[in-house]
Amino acid sequence: MHRVIVVGSPRAEGRSAALADQLFQACIDECPEDGVSIVSVASVDVAPCVGCGACRQVTPPPEPLEEGDPLSACAAIAASTAPSHSCIIADDMGEVRKHLDAADELVVVCPVYFAGVPAPCKALLDRMQPYYWSDARRQQRRPLVLHVVGEGGDPHGFEPLIGEVRSAFGVAGFSLELVLDWVGKVAPDGEITAEADEYPIPPVGGFGGATAAREAAEAAPASSAVEGGIAAQGSPEPGLAPTNQPDGAARAKLDLGAADRPKKKGGKGSKPGKGAGHAQGAQPGKKAKGSGKPAAKGAKKRG
Repeated sequence: MHRVIVVGSPRAEGRSAALADQLFQACIDECPEDGVSIVSVASVDVAPCVGCGACRQVTPPPEPLEEGDPLSACAAIAASTAPSHSCIIADDMGEVRKHLDAADELVVVCPVYFAGVPAPCKALLDRMQPYYWSDARRQQRRPLVLHVVGEGGDPHGFEPLIGEVRSAFGVAGFSLELVLDWVGKVAPDGEITAEADEYPIPPVGGFGGATAAREAAEAAPASSAVEGGIAAQGSPEPGLAPTNQPDGAARAKLDLGAADRPKKKGGKGSKPGKGAGHAQGAQPGKKAKGSGKPAAKGAKKRG
């Protein structure tokens, strides 16, 4: 399978970037046959959506191939099945979409800015609009895991952030299955100081029930579960052991080995590259190792 890690922080080096880098390394260590890549909003040029509505229009099919055309039959099929809705803004969002289209599982690492996502991340989320007019959200759902990062101290929490991420990536065919709360648990230098807590996923249609669910979880015994199937207190075993989701659902937690692994500073793979990020087992224009899907332009080989 192929995992894509989206980093929503505008800072190239910060808490979110450090956590994403450790998740990236954990994927390599624990699932060496899988593909993994990082897309960071700090390293891509994505303009805000201007609401022009051009993505509503269906892209016309390509012109039929003339006799003797050098394109192979496979290339012709690929051209005829290109996305039917696209954005007219010419920037790096096209490369981001290549990563998302190739993902079997999506991991989002995002800091909290006034209970929501930072402005550059919100721009990327808003540019998911072309997916809304396609049929992506009606196809088989792919799992999404959200890691929320922050210094702490905001009394308003981060449920708006959950809603923004869930809504935008939902139209691209991803289903939020796990939220991990790292607020106050990652030091400024990237050191993990405590394990993340599993946060109850708010119900669709409103956040009022999420507060009640969280309060019930805090009051319930460690072995109980919150209504709706979200684990109350306690963390899954470290590693990539699957949760109680159906086959193909999101993994639980990656074992970051914070106590044993020193923080990485610089070096190969510590920062995503311009426009696409870095990837394990992938080269520009070639398939990522073990992913079975083409890697996006600009991916670097890892593993």
